[in-house]
Amino acid sequence: MTGICWALMDTLSRMLEPDEREAVCGDLTESGETGARALCGVIGLVVRRQTELWKDWRPWLALVGIVIPLGMLLSLVSKHTADGSAIYIWLYANNWDWAFLGNAVFRHDFPRIGAGVFMSYVTLICWSWTSGFVLGSLSRGAAQVNGATFCLMLLFAELPDAPRYLGNSLFLHRARDFENNAAVFALMFYRVMFPLIVQAFLVVLPSLCGMREGLRLAKLPPLLLTIVWTAAIATLAAIAIQSWVWWRFPNAYTRPASWNGWQMRLLQLVVYWPIGLFIVNGSWRGLARRRTT
Repeated sequence: MTGICWALMDTLSRMLEPDEREAVCGDLTESGETGARALCGVIGLVVRRQTELWKDWRPWLALVGIVIPLGMLLSLVSKHTADGSAIYIWLYANNWDWAFLGNAVFRHDFPRIGAGVFMSYVTLICWSWTSGFVLGSLSRGAAQVNGATFCLMLLFAELPDAPRYLGNSLFLHRARDFENNAAVFALMFYRVMFPLIVQAFLVVLPSLCGMREGLRLAKLPPLLLTIVWTAAIATLAAIAIQSWVWWRFPNAYTRPASWNGWQMRLLQLVVYWPIGLFIVNGSWRGLARRRTT
C-alpha cells in the first residue's frame, strides 16, 4: 500500500513545475514521511497550484476554444479519413494481383490514389499537431488537465451515436460508405479497429507531441514565435472553414466556387507548417552542435 501511495505521489507531482517538483520530492524523501501522508501533501499542493492557474483566462480559452470543439471535430474527421482510406486499402490489399501492373489504367490510378490517401493522413497529423501545440501554449501549467480532457473528447466522439449528433454530414457520409461498400465494413478490422488505429497514431500521438512542443514556446526566437503563431492561427482557421464546408456542402459538386480559389489553396498549404518547423528546428540544432564542437 505504501508503494502504491508513493507511485501516485510521483505521478501527481508531475503536475507541478519541474523546480518545485524536485524540491517537494526531495523534502518528502528526507523527512521520512509515510506514503499516505506524502500523497495527501502533494494532492493539497497540486490542488492549490491548479486553482491559481485556472484563475487566468488562458486555460479556460484552451478548454472552451480548443479542447471541446477540436477534440470532437478531430475525432470525427479521423473517423471520416479512416473510412475513406479503408475502402482503398481493402481494394488493393485484399484483391492484389501482380498482373495488375500490366494494366495502364492501374498504373495511373494506383499512385494517384496512394498519394491522396497519404496526403489525407499528413493533413490529419498536421491538424492534430497544431491543435496540441496551441493547447499546450495556452494551457501552460494546466496542460495535463486540458490534455486529459482533450483525450476524453476524442473518446466521446467514438461513441456509436456521436457522429449522428456532432456532425450530420459526416454521419451521412459514413452511413453512405457503409451501405455502398458493405464488403469492406463487414470486416471488424475496417469497421472498428482501423478507425481506432488511425485516431491513436494520427490524432492522439501528434496532439501530445504538439502539446509538448507548445510548452517550449517561450524558448523560440521572437521572429520565429510570430511566424509560428501566424501559421497556427491560419491552420485553425483552415480546420474551421473546411469543417464548415463539410457541414454546409456535404457533396463535392455543391461546394462554393471560392473553395477552389488561390486564397483557399494558400490556406490549405499553410496547414503543413509543422513540417517546416521541424526542418528549421533540426537545422538550428545542427548549427548549435557545430558551434559547440
